[in-house]
Amino acid sequence: MPGPLDQPSSPTRHARHDHPARRPRRAVVALVGVALLGSLVVAPDAVAASTPSPPPSSGTTSAPDAATTRSAQSSGTSTPTPAATSTDASPTPPSAPAAPPGTVTVTGAPRVGATLTATTEGWDPDLTLTYQWTVDATPLAGATDPTLVVPPSALGKQVAVVVTSHRGDTTVDQVTSDPVGPVTPGAFTSAPTPTVTGTLRVGRVLTAVPGAWAPAATFTYQWRVDGVAVSGATGRTFTLRAADRTKRVTVTVTGSRDGFTPVARTSAPTAVVDWGVFAAAPTPVVTGTPQIGSSVGIAAGTWSPGATLTYQWRIDGRPVAGATKWWLYLDAGRLGHRVDVVVTARRSGFLTVVRTSAARGPITRPFSTAPTPHIGGFFRRVGWPVTVTTGTWGPAASVVVQWRRNGIAIPGATGRAYRPTTADLGKRLTVTVTGRRSGYTTTARTSAASPAVLPAPYGFTSSGAPATPPVAAYAPSAIKLMTDEQWARVRASGVWRDGCPGYRTSFRRVEVPYWGLDGRTHRGWVNVNADVASSTAKIFNTLYAKKFRIHRVEGIEMFGGWEWLGSKGNVSTSLNCRKPSEQNSANSSSPHAWGRALDLNPVQNPYINPRTGTWDPNAPASASAAGAIRYGGLAWTVLRSYDWYWSGTDSWRDYMHFDTGYPSRPKAGYVVTPDGDELMHGSLA
Repeated sequence: MPGPLDQPSSPTRHARHDHPARRPRRAVVALVGVALLGSLVVAPDAVAASTPSPPPSSGTTSAPDAATTRSAQSSGTSTPTPAATSTDASPTPPSAPAAPPGTVTVTGAPRVGATLTATTEGWDPDLTLTYQWTVDATPLAGATDPTLVVPPSALGKQVAVVVTSHRGDTTVDQVTSDPVGPVTPGAFTSAPTPTVTGTLRVGRVLTAVPGAWAPAATFTYQWRVDGVAVSGATGRTFTLRAADRTKRVTVTVTGSRDGFTPVARTSAPTAVVDWGVFAAAPTPVVTGTPQIGSSVGIAAGTWSPGATLTYQWRIDGRPVAGATKWWLYLDAGRLGHRVDVVVTARRSGFLTVVRTSAARGPITRPFSTAPTPHIGGFFRRVGWPVTVTTGTWGPAASVVVQWRRNGIAIPGATGRAYRPTTADLGKRLTVTVTGRRSGYTTTARTSAASPAVLPAPYGFTSSGAPATPPVAAYAPSAIKLMTDEQWARVRASGVWRDGCPGYRTSFRRVEVPYWGLDGRTHRGWVNVNADVASSTAKIFNTLYAKKFRIHRVEGIEMFGGWEWLGSKGNVSTSLNCRKPSEQNSANSSSPHAWGRALDLNPVQNPYINPRTGTWDPNAPASASAAGAIRYGGLAWTVLRSYDWYWSGTDSWRDYMHFDTGYPSRPKAGYVVTPDGDELMHGSLA
């Protein structure tokens, strides 16, 4: 019986990376040191010379001592690799034979998508095992687990696994399994029959539902009508055509996956395809103005899907012969009748649809004249009224008015006058006038836009009422020459201009205290002729002392020189060489132009305007109202004591007005020259 060194190697073990078909068998040689009854001493050189060298092996180091290298040639399941050995050249005592490595076997079906498992047996439990799967002996990147899901790249190839054992950082053995394969294509475990969803009408869209395939697949589609493939119909959806009506539809879904055998499934046939119906079939609208001499048109709307439309116009519900265009001219014979239009929509494979518009009318005649309105008014300012001129309509019409702010109707603003509010500040105003008359077309006209509305004018609140001036500490009246800036404002406003009476040196600025309508002290000024400056100062001192109420005292230049504006602002004033549109007499004779007149509280003390015959700026206040002037009253008594004349008893009932006489003349003994004043008699003080 052969000894241990004569035994053949195990049929399940191979050298590292070797395969039985690639190398010849060779015996494994092991040197065994035997200890006999006595000590045997061998020289080191002799031992080295008598020890055979093992064949070289990749990634290992040969040992010159008693360690052995094992290899075998057989059809087993794994191949061992030599263990690591010591490189110490000193003699070592003989050792026991190394333990053989374990085995590794690949189990599972070699098919794409299937899982292969590396099954190991007989390995020292103290060793750590690592794995590397190979395809046709080439390592597969990242495949280092005990299991492997076979990738598509392995199709038709051999798969094996290399198991390496480690003790710490030292590699002990490496064993390669027998390969399995060749790898066959994968097979879907679930490939259901597809279904078709959607409405079976021409023009509608059908959708293929592939179902849940396992593993996941990539799908391609082919739609068929009555079993015949539709060219180009290879998407998941299919829009039914007119030619498909009365036929049945199927879809073939082909599932594919890399490394798998493609599988085709065909749906059950649908029911027959029916007529298409329009998803949107709007009712038409007659456009334009239904009046004689004009044409009306059609707004057909948007049909979905698109349709071929035809038209038939009707008068009072009866078709008009030949009236099949998109427009209809209305001649005089249509007056008083009503017009509508019938729209018919057609599309191949679809049900024909008819829609009829609402009737318009009765048909009217247009106004011969419908003028554009005009916005009037001195200001475009907050609180200051603007008016509309509607013009002359032909024939005469009943008109309604609507004011607009930046094009948007202002609620309640329907009168012929409108007072802008703070909401209008910076906005542009327009006014729309709509004319109506029986048998005629209701017609609207809109004015041009005004300039942007500005803040309230000086001396007024945002509601248009006279604003209360600021309070001031009391000081008696003071007579002063006008500064350059003050005189420039007088000239810029036209209160004095070339051709008006006197010169700059003719006038004085008298700064005065007054008792306001609010019961508080205020201070203002009037520009007067130098020869009445002294009496003016005394008049205001006396009125203040007796607490006669005055709303505001200022030069009319603060109101642009406009007498009517100052009156509405209730300002008491004097010098004003009035503008031609406001003159009641020649400026050469006017006490106001000469600065020898006073108007006090115009709102409480109006006058009858000779141009209109009405009170201006408003009806008079009661005689007992604060600031009112009446014959024999406080103000009348004070001014008459200084020889000022009151116009309240004149025919025009000018309750506000006092002057020193008409036509105006200088005070006796007082001469005015362009270079200054020369006091001949008396004193200004």
